[in-house]
Amino acid sequence: MSKKKTNLLITVVLSLFLSLTAFSSAQIESFRDVVKKCNPAVVYIEVAVEVEAPQINIPWLRPSPDQAPESQIQKGSGSGVIIDAENGYILTAAHVVANAEEAVVHLPDGREFEIIDIMTDEQTDIALVSIDADNLPQVPLGDSDAMEIGDWVLAMGSPLGKSLENSVSVGIVSGKSRKTGILGSLGIEDFIQTDAVINRGNSGGPLVNVNGEVIGINSNIISSTGMSAGIGFAVPSNVAKKVISDLQEYGEVIRGWLGVTVASLSDVPADELPGDIPEDILKRGAAYIPEVLEDGPADKGGMKNKDIIIAIDGREITSSSEVIDLISSMKPDTKVECTIIRDGKEIKREVTLGLRPGTGNEGVADVTDEQRESAAYQELGIAVEDMAGGIKGILRRRATSGVRVVYVKPGSLADEFAIVTGDIIMEFGDTNIKGSEQFDELVEDADLNEGIMLTVRNKDGKRKVIIKKY
Repeated sequence: MSKKKTNLLITVVLSLFLSLTAFSSAQIESFRDVVKKCNPAVVYIEVAVEVEAPQINIPWLRPSPDQAPESQIQKGSGSGVIIDAENGYILTAAHVVANAEEAVVHLPDGREFEIIDIMTDEQTDIALVSIDADNLPQVPLGDSDAMEIGDWVLAMGSPLGKSLENSVSVGIVSGKSRKTGILGSLGIEDFIQTDAVINRGNSGGPLVNVNGEVIGINSNIISSTGMSAGIGFAVPSNVAKKVISDLQEYGEVIRGWLGVTVASLSDVPADELPGDIPEDILKRGAAYIPEVLEDGPADKGGMKNKDIIIAIDGREITSSSEVIDLISSMKPDTKVECTIIRDGKEIKREVTLGLRPGTGNEGVADVTDEQRESAAYQELGIAVEDMAGGIKGILRRRATSGVRVVYVKPGSLADEFAIVTGDIIMEFGDTNIKGSEQFDELVEDADLNEGIMLTVRNKDGKRKVIIKKY
């Protein structure tokens, strides 16, 4: 090789080396900036859960009935991320805080706060908790739909407990719209898969992009050892946004329901499918209905067993998961147009969605904006309506005074003090209640730290209820 060619080769190799070094350095600087931006808002969550005491089956070791413990406290932990500093809202995984008797948030700056409110949605494994604190950092929610396979992501949290608090791992988006089955038959799974290292304790922590935005909440892993095998899953931020909105507004998530069982066309044995499915539908995919539930929304809308859904409101459907995700993102009472294949022909059916089983609370979808803005709803967590002038509710009698409770927000003060839907609130202290407007004014003027006494009546009789903040 000539000297000239040798020098040229050295120059090319050196340029390539310097370019790769510069690229690597730029990436490191980028990750450093992301960590500096996000880590102050990533918290360690310590929980205590009451569980049943294990049964001792050895007769001579079994304690006497008066000595046997009824339950015991089990400690657990996870991670979370502050998404709303003003209101103290922290986003985490539902399984981290579900059924917690006590929960404490540890901030990276050394402060600790008890969680004052826990709202969970087990069907997506998302929870929204709150603390009463000032001068909090926060991290914005990003657009998970904009993420593509191969994009850089960072997983943050406290793997294996407090000793490794505020750890960071880096990887890429390995897959999208993954399903692991971990959330059960009613679970709504649309996970982001990542090879960023996620271990026990990372649950609830954020998966962030290089712009420092939360694009997922770490949920679970697949591993034969229980430790990271490079296959981790996070709930997409766009799924979490809908959950957050409903939890803040209703205290629970409200989802639409079609009232069918569905399977992807590709998963159904050929001998079970109708023989007149168009070839292009077989090729592209659709959602097959093994069963239309009796008296459900689809049944009332004229859909039948073995119908094949190819579109909903004009949006092409290629799998069962698309049906579940789309319908679940809608509210009950929404009218949808289902385009289906039946007997080889394309037809349309209009269906009014119901309330998805396992979500929501009867009556929540009917709570008006005015009721949600009332002091009764904001302070006590109840929506009420006037009783005067008609036969109302479960009392089955003509009521001339009082207000009827039409909705109780889960986890609210009213819920805590056993106020239930259908109760009639007759008196506020010594004041007879004439209507919802008067009741709302009394609640607004009351000091709940001192407590209020309500006279409540239902089918079982009349009782006094003292509601107080503790």
